[in-house]
Amino acid sequence: MAVLEPFRAVRFAPRIDAGLVTSPPYDVISDAQREGLLEADPHNIVRIILPSAAPGGDRFTQAAAEFRRWLAAGILVADAEPAHYAYRMDYEVGGRARSTGGLIGALVLEEPGQGIFVHEHTMPKPRSERRDLTRAARANLEPIWLTGGDGVIGPLVAAAGDGQPLVDVTDPVGVRHRAWALAPAASAALAAGIDTPLVIADGHHRFAASLALRDELRAAEGPGPWDATLALVSDPTDEPPSLLPIHRLTDLTAAEVAAAGTLEPFAGDAAALAGHLAAGGPGTIGLATAAGRWTMAIDPPTLGAPDTSWVATHLLEGAGRAVEVAYEHDLDAVAAGVSAGRLAILLAPIPVRTVIETALAGKVMPPKSTLFWPKPRTGVVMRDFERP
Repeated sequence: MAVLEPFRAVRFAPRIDAGLVTSPPYDVISDAQREGLLEADPHNIVRIILPSAAPGGDRFTQAAAEFRRWLAAGILVADAEPAHYAYRMDYEVGGRARSTGGLIGALVLEEPGQGIFVHEHTMPKPRSERRDLTRAARANLEPIWLTGGDGVIGPLVAAAGDGQPLVDVTDPVGVRHRAWALAPAASAALAAGIDTPLVIADGHHRFAASLALRDELRAAEGPGPWDATLALVSDPTDEPPSLLPIHRLTDLTAAEVAAAGTLEPFAGDAAALAGHLAAGGPGTIGLATAAGRWTMAIDPPTLGAPDTSWVATHLLEGAGRAVEVAYEHDLDAVAAGVSAGRLAILLAPIPVRTVIETALAGKVMPPKSTLFWPKPRTGVVMRDFERP
């Protein structure tokens, strides 16, 4: 039984334009985007979640000090009473208008498989960096994103949407983000916990970092606010999020790829190839170089072994050498990489239900197997350990 508790949200003061101070999650922000966000407003939350190296101290300690200065100056304010928060994103994907929502609360941490399930492996560096930042700030600055609470979360979000939002901002890619505080009576409906499993959609590194920090601070200070972490839970049956593929840009050659299967020529550019794969679903991958485009049928995907696992095993690890690989969901960036001489491996999106079934079966996928979309806006609500 997963427990999602109310908390006193820390957020930017109402007088501040949320469009200028919120940001995408830390792991999808390029260096150029970071600089652009800070040029637009020096108080953008990116200064805290992606601190730059500065002389005279640890960058995470300095970011934490900045976070506390913003609280002291009233740039950030804490709500007077604990609450759950409804969150909704309205967007367009594939030419269709979509909407997805969820509830934000303090999720009591459990080991994977005990009410909370993971579907991706994590990597050491981002795990340790997120732990170090959370330890220094003594705050959860970004939520992990889970799916679950079928038939419970969705109606609560829908009901909250009738009120005046605390935040209403449209981001640069056209996604509208809104947040509301739930009335106490609505929050009471969650008091008994969420009786369906929760599967992490996005934020595996933040979840792993939260578990590690919980154990560390319990040993040093005993139980405390670190026993929970900030979480957004979306109902998978009521306006679920979209799931987009993450493509691979590599230094493989077409000949190396051809050794693993049969290449079939494709008449179209990378964008057309991506659309073809999306229409057909998993079981076929796409290849693109400056010289041409191809498709390759692969072994039928099995639970826990979708196309990303096949690519990792047969192409990236099976090349007989160290393969350089970068992960990219944006097709313009993929095309730029191809023009620069890279070989792109294009993938079909994995169905949301496959992700859930894989996690519940105790299996995991390679890193960067899924991109849940759109991304919640960082800085809409945060959770301060000093103001639980």
